Amino acid sequence: MRKIKHLQIAIAVVLSSLLCRLELSSALADEGESGLTKPEAKLLKGLSAPSNPSAPWIAPDLSSISQPLKERAPSEVESNKAYELAELVDLAERLNPETRAAWAHAKEAAAGVGLAKSEYYPLLALKASADAAKLPFPLPVSPTRAGYMNLEMQEAAPVASLEWVLLDFGRRAADVRAARTRLLAANLGFNARHQQIVFSVQSAFYQLSSLIGRISAAQASLDSALKIQEATEERFKNGLAAAPDVSRARQLAAQAAFDLEEVLAHERDAEVALAQSIGVLPTTPIRIVDLSRLPLPNDLEETVERFIDRTLEQRPDLLAKVAELRAKDAEVRRAKSAYLPTLAFKGEAGHAFENSQIKVSGQTLPWESTDQNVWGVGLFLTWDLFDGGARKRKLEMARAQRDAARHELEDAKDKAISQVWQYYTSTKLAFRRLDVAAALLDASEKSYQQTFEGYQHGLNSLVDVLDAERSLSSARYTQLDTRATLLQSTAALAYASGDLGPRLIHRKPGTLDTRP
Repeated sequence: MRKIKHLQIAIAVVLSSLLCRLELSSALADEGESGLTKPEAKLLKGLSAPSNPSAPWIAPDLSSISQPLKERAPSEVESNKAYELAELVDLAERLNPETRAAWAHAKEAAAGVGLAKSEYYPLLALKASADAAKLPFPLPVSPTRAGYMNLEMQEAAPVASLEWVLLDFGRRAADVRAARTRLLAANLGFNARHQQIVFSVQSAFYQLSSLIGRISAAQASLDSALKIQEATEERFKNGLAAAPDVSRARQLAAQAAFDLEEVLAHERDAEVALAQSIGVLPTTPIRIVDLSRLPLPNDLEETVERFIDRTLEQRPDLLAKVAELRAKDAEVRRAKSAYLPTLAFKGEAGHAFENSQIKVSGQTLPWESTDQNVWGVGLFLTWDLFDGGARKRKLEMARAQRDAARHELEDAKDKAISQVWQYYTSTKLAFRRLDVAAALLDASEKSYQQTFEGYQHGLNSLVDVLDAERSLSSARYTQLDTRATLLQSTAALAYASGDLGPRLIHRKPGTLDTRP
């Protein structure tokens, strides 16, 4: 009989251990982690602090630690393709690690909502205990003689316990509300990060396109300068030009060649900036279309007040600030509810196995066993009356954080309105300058062509040709800068006003166009 009881005790303990191990294994399996490799474990095991504060730490072989830094997926950028802006935006949204990081933060916030809601459910646990003890006690037998009693016992008790908070005066509700507003803020932050990445790609794309256009303009200026030099040298051979004229023509050609090289020197920096905005290695070659092929946006028909209204309605980073403020409000309510009590239900039910034996003054009594169900239930009211001011300080901290969030929201709102006003004004000015720049370029080209032809026939001087060529070069750059400014300011206005978000959601595949 005693062996059967011992077997039951052992089985109960083993089952409890298996259940705990199963729960732990399932939790670790969800992580999908394989742990450290042997070289990593060996490296970490042998680490110690630097031995000397005046010299750098001599690092061991870190190749096992640096291996993840070398892992890189194959590039999706085609080196022989001239990319449109919308195609690069698609690449950036897929490849840029910042979007995946923002997505992970949003999933973390969603898990936080589930964590806060789980506090509404009871806590059910399986507990098991097994112990053995031998306890001697002194026992007076008579007024003149002392004896002793020796108690030897074995006990096992598997128990299921249930604990359920029934009333907490809004603590859990405040936690859930705060978690939900943080999820809203994280989702809005995810959209804001997408828009930020797209705007970065747009800015880098327009910068590189403008630079390619400036290279073409510099090449055209060099070609014009070489034509002037050739014509001047021909006139000098025929005795129609002086040596200083030849020198000035050669100086113009040399300056044009230097200007071309200076523009070419900035091309690589612009390519690296574009690759970084997309999220690919800076060594990745990216070819884009020419700036002259980019369609120009339509003129602004809405007032700046309408843009400001839309900014306050849809800009995700501002809305995320509002959500953060609501979360701080919930935290203040949570801190206030800590002054109130909580009411919880607690209960246990299980089985008890006990064996005991008593020895009294050398006389041994037989083993006795018990095998019966045990249970207990109760309601527990907990009310913290004094905590040294901890709740008061937590409430003060929560209120201070809420005030800080409110001021940060006001600051972000003012800055957003200023950005919209600035970009709206820049876009309006760029539209007005566009026609003027086109007319200036057309007039400069005609003036240069006529002046150069007159110079070839001896009707104009070299000074007239040089002035016409400089005016033409300046007009080319003016038109390029005007187009680039218009495209950049239009993109900045869409980003600052939040219009970029709906465009990304409702766009056609492979474009940024939302028109049906």
